[in-house]
Amino acid sequence: MKDIRQRLLATFQVEHRDHVEQIRALLAAVDTPAGLPPGPQLDEAFRRAHSLKGAARAVDLRPIEGLAHRLETLFSRVRQGSMALNKEAAAVVFQVLDASEDCLAGMSENRPRPGLTPALQAIERLLGMEPEPESAPVVQAVPAFQPIETVRVTAQNFDGLLRSAGGLLAESDRQNQVASLLSAISRQMAGLQKEAAQMRRAAAALAQAPGSRHDWRRVTAFFDNVERQTRLLTRQTAGARRLQQRSAWSTSQLSKQLQRDVWQARMVPAEGLLEGYRQMVRELARDSSKEIDFRATSTRVHADRGVLESLKDPIMHLLRNAVSHGIELPRERLEKGKPPAGMVTLRIDTEGQHLTATVEDDGRGVDLVKVAELAVQQGILSPSETGHYNTDDLTRILFRPGFSTLRAVTDLAGRGMGLSVVHGAVRRLQGDLEVRPREGGGTLIRLSVPLSIATHRFLLVNCGNQLFAIPIHGIERLLRIGFQNVQTMEGKPVVAINGQPVPLFSMRRLLNLERGPEADPLRVMLVRGKGRRAAVAVDEFLSESEAVIHDLGPAAAPDGKISGAVLLDDGAVAFVVNPSELIEAPPSEPFTLEKAAPPVPKFIAPSILVVDDSITTRTLEQSILEANGYDVRVAVDGIDALAALHAQKADLVIADVQMPRLDGFGLLEAMKADAALGRIPVIVVTSLERREDQERGLRLGADAYIVKRKFDQGELLAAIRQILGAPGSANA
Repeated sequence: MKDIRQRLLATFQVEHRDHVEQIRALLAAVDTPAGLPPGPQLDEAFRRAHSLKGAARAVDLRPIEGLAHRLETLFSRVRQGSMALNKEAAAVVFQVLDASEDCLAGMSENRPRPGLTPALQAIERLLGMEPEPESAPVVQAVPAFQPIETVRVTAQNFDGLLRSAGGLLAESDRQNQVASLLSAISRQMAGLQKEAAQMRRAAAALAQAPGSRHDWRRVTAFFDNVERQTRLLTRQTAGARRLQQRSAWSTSQLSKQLQRDVWQARMVPAEGLLEGYRQMVRELARDSSKEIDFRATSTRVHADRGVLESLKDPIMHLLRNAVSHGIELPRERLEKGKPPAGMVTLRIDTEGQHLTATVEDDGRGVDLVKVAELAVQQGILSPSETGHYNTDDLTRILFRPGFSTLRAVTDLAGRGMGLSVVHGAVRRLQGDLEVRPREGGGTLIRLSVPLSIATHRFLLVNCGNQLFAIPIHGIERLLRIGFQNVQTMEGKPVVAINGQPVPLFSMRRLLNLERGPEADPLRVMLVRGKGRRAAVAVDEFLSESEAVIHDLGPAAAPDGKISGAVLLDDGAVAFVVNPSELIEAPPSEPFTLEKAAPPVPKFIAPSILVVDDSITTRTLEQSILEANGYDVRVAVDGIDALAALHAQKADLVIADVQMPRLDGFGLLEAMKADAALGRIPVIVVTSLERREDQERGLRLGADAYIVKRKFDQGELLAAIRQILGAPGSANA
C-alpha cells in the first residue's frame, strides 16, 4: 500500500504542476480594471481549479484541496458575473497558487513549510466568506515521496511510433522473403553442381567408349538444362536484387522516421522548467529584505528535456543575480520614484528552432563605469584600453569567472561565479547569451539555445587541412565571393551583403591555424552571433551532416571557439565551432588576400547542371561537386534549366522538385520529350519523401531519387559515380 501511495503522490505532483501553470498562463493577461471577462479562458481556469480539487482529494491532501476549493468558488462567481477578476483578484489567485506550490514542495522534500494562513485569509477576504470547517486546510502528516521522472508522449507521437514500428516489421518480413528466395537459388545452384559432377564422370566414361550416341544425347540434354536453369536463376537473382533494394530503402526510411519520432517524444513542456523558481525568488526576497513582483511565463513551449535540464542552473543564477545585484531595497526605490516592489520577469519562448529564456528586472542596471574600474583593478583591462571598449565589450567581462561588482561576499552573491556558470552552460549547448540595458531602466539578459540536443545538423568544412563542423543554425548564407568584390573599410576587408558592409575574416586566423593562400573565389559563411554579423572564409565546403556533439572536457580551448567534436560516418573526427564565440573577439591584424595558384587541368571534368531555387542549396551542392572534380553550372528553376541545356548540354542534371515557374517533375517531362535532351540522366534531390512522389519521379525517367531533408553527400556522390563514373576515370 505504501508503494501505491508513493506513486499516487508522484503522479499528483505532475498533475498539480500542470494545473497551476495553466491557471497562471490564463490569468497573465489580467491587467485592466474590468478584468478577465467570462469566456473560454475563464471556463478553462474554473475547470482546472475543479480538477485540482478533485485530484487533491483523491490523494488526501486536504490543505491543497482547501485552496483549490476556494479558487473554484472564485472562478464560479466570476463566471456568474457576481464579481470581477481584475488585477487585484488575480494577485490573490497568484498568492494562492504560490502557497499551493510551497505546500507540495514541503511534502516532496520532507521538510516543514510556512503555514497557508496568509493565502487562505486573502482569498476568503476577497470572497467575503467565513472559514468552512469541513473544507478548511488542517495540519496533516503526509508521508514524504520521491518524484518519479516522467515523460509525456502525445497521442500523435505515439501513433507515429506505432506506425514506424509496424512498417519496420513489414519490411522485416520482406527481408525474410528475400532470404527465402536466395535460399531457393542456392539450392538450385547446389543441384546444378551435383548434376555437373555426374556429367563429368559420364564424360570421362564417354571418352573411353567413343561412338555412343546415347551418352552424347545425355551431354546435350545436360547443357540444355544448364542453359534453362541459368536463365531462370538470372531472372530470380534480378528479382531478389530489386526486392532487396526496395526493402532496404524502405527500412532505411522507416528507421529514420522512427528516430525522428523518438526524438519528438523527448520534447517536453518547458513549464516544468519554471517549477520551483517562484518559491526561490520569494525566499531570496525575504532573505535580502526586498520586495519582488516575480512573473514567469511560457507560451506552451516544448523542448528537449536534456536542454531544459541543462538550463535549470543557469536560469537560477540569472534570477539570483537579478535579486541580489539588480533590485534595490524598497527605501532606495522610493527615493528614485519607483514602486517599492521590484519587477523580475522570466519568459520562456521559441524562435525558429531555438529556445529563448529572457530574465528582466527594473533595478539599478549594470554600472559600466564600475565594471571598467574593477576590470582595470583586476588586470583585465589597462587604463588606456577602457575608452576603446563599447557596451557589449564591457558586459562580456561580467561572464569572467571570479568577476563581481559586489565588494562583499554574501550568501546570495559576490563570488563572481554566477554569470560565468551561465556563459559556460550556454556555450556547451551551442547557444548565445546577450546582456543589455532594459528600456525604462534595469537589465535584460537573454539566452538562446537549440530546442534539441539529441543531434545537431552541421556544415562540414575544410580549413587548414582540418575538418570542422559548423552548426547550421549559426549560418545565414553560403557565398562565393571573388577577390575583386572584397573592399576595405578603415583598413580592414569587408564584403557587401544586401548593400551593407560586413567584416570579412579568415577562419584560419580566427582559429590560429597554419596560414596559406586563399582560393579565388572565396568560400564564405555568413554567420551571426551575439548581435554581430560576419563573413568567415574557409578553404572548402564539404557537406551537411547530422551527429551528436561529444564534450572535449579539459582538452577544450578556454576561449570557447571549439565547443566539442563529432564522429563522422567514415570514422573521421570534426571539431565543432561555436559561431558566436568564433567572431566575438576577431584578431586585430586583418588578413590579406593571397591568391592560390590555379590548378593545372589534367582532364575535362564531367559537366553537371544543378537546378534549385534555394541559393544556399545551390551553393552547397556546387561546392561539394566541384570539390570532387566536376564542372558545375546552376539554374534557379525548370525554365532556366531548359534554356541552359539548349545553350550548352550537360552530362547530368541534379534537380529539386518544388520550384517556381516549372518544377522538377515538369522539367523531367520536358527533357524526356525533347530528342536533344532526352538522353541526359537526371537525379532528383528533393524534400518530398512520400513514396508516391518518389514513384512518380522514377516513372517520369529520373535515374535516382534522393530525399533532401536527410541529404547525404556520400549518397549523392555514389549515385553520380554510378551514372557518370568518377572524374578522370574512363567512364567520365
